[in-house]
Amino acid sequence: MAAVVYVVDDDALVTDSLSRALSLETEWEVVAFNEGARALAEMPRRPPDAVLSDFKMPGMDGLVFLGRVRAQHPDAVLMLLTGYADKESAIRAINEVGIWQYVEKPWDLGDLILKIRQGLERRALVGELREKNQTLAARLGELEKAHDELVRAERLAAVGRVASGLAHEIGNQLALVGYAEAIRDRSVDPEVASFAEVIVAAQRRLAALVDEIKDFARGAAAGYAREPGDVAAAVEEALGILRFDADVKARRVNMAVRARPLGVIHRGKITQVVVNLVRNAAQASAPGGEVDVFVDADGDGAALIRVRDRGSGMAPDVVARLGEPFFTTKERGSGLGLGISRRVIDEHGGTIDIQSDPGVGTEVLVTLPPLPASKLP
Repeated sequence: MAAVVYVVDDDALVTDSLSRALSLETEWEVVAFNEGARALAEMPRRPPDAVLSDFKMPGMDGLVFLGRVRAQHPDAVLMLLTGYADKESAIRAINEVGIWQYVEKPWDLGDLILKIRQGLERRALVGELREKNQTLAARLGELEKAHDELVRAERLAAVGRVASGLAHEIGNQLALVGYAEAIRDRSVDPEVASFAEVIVAAQRRLAALVDEIKDFARGAAAGYAREPGDVAAAVEEALGILRFDADVKARRVNMAVRARPLGVIHRGKITQVVVNLVRNAAQASAPGGEVDVFVDADGDGAALIRVRDRGSGMAPDVVARLGEPFFTTKERGSGLGLGISRRVIDEHGGTIDIQSDPGVGTEVLVTLPPLPASKLP
């Protein structure tokens, strides 16, 4: 593609003769104007590769004109032509406007063409270097990302090794908790049976949580079955479990079921997610504060679970990090709960969106896909 070279001089003889001479260079397309304003008007249609401008021109002198060219076309090669041997102006032109060459009249045509050619070659080289720098920056970003992923993988592997040992020990102790099932089945006191059922549910949930942490550390895919289920029922079960949670008991939980959407879910996993979100909301709220839990459906039948608190809220940079392994805003916490919840919802084909305002509170929206028509009862 031919390089576009502008020649701007209020002396028509100069523009005519110079443009004819430069046009002999077949790889250049020369455009001539007698004033800077007209040249600027043409440049959006034909962006310049090089601009040669007279210094002293009526209306808009060469420095003002080339300064405007530089603002609109920062990569263009700019050259100032003058009949004034003013070295101070030359320094000003180079420093303030970024002139490639300052050429005094009368010039040697061969030397002028050589300078234009050198400027265009330099421009091409700078463009190549910029592209290479962008490529290198992109590669560097990829390397940094790969390094972060490697560090994360190493940290998760360490957690996996620790969790495997803990799982064995915890499993031995959880076996003793299994006696709660016998108490539940043999008790004639409904209240005792109810308490025993809570212990049994906690045992199952804790055992599942240990397995979940091990899978999370290994990056394992979900190995649990999902089936059509009532999403609201999973939320209700979660709130039933949390009746005996100390943090939740100290707050008021408001639940509203506006719809009972169906989805292909693992009820236990969805219950686990809601337990985690409601507990987080309770811990973010002052004692006596309120936590709102809503179950609804959108126009397509997708399930919507909202958990909202009126706590201190979080800054955007904190919200952006939520779900990172080991990152937590609590004094006590592993930083894995929300990450596990995100993975569970991802495996269900859903999303978790967090909106938070400092001093106002936080709302978490869980969206789960609707039950496919093929699975409707």
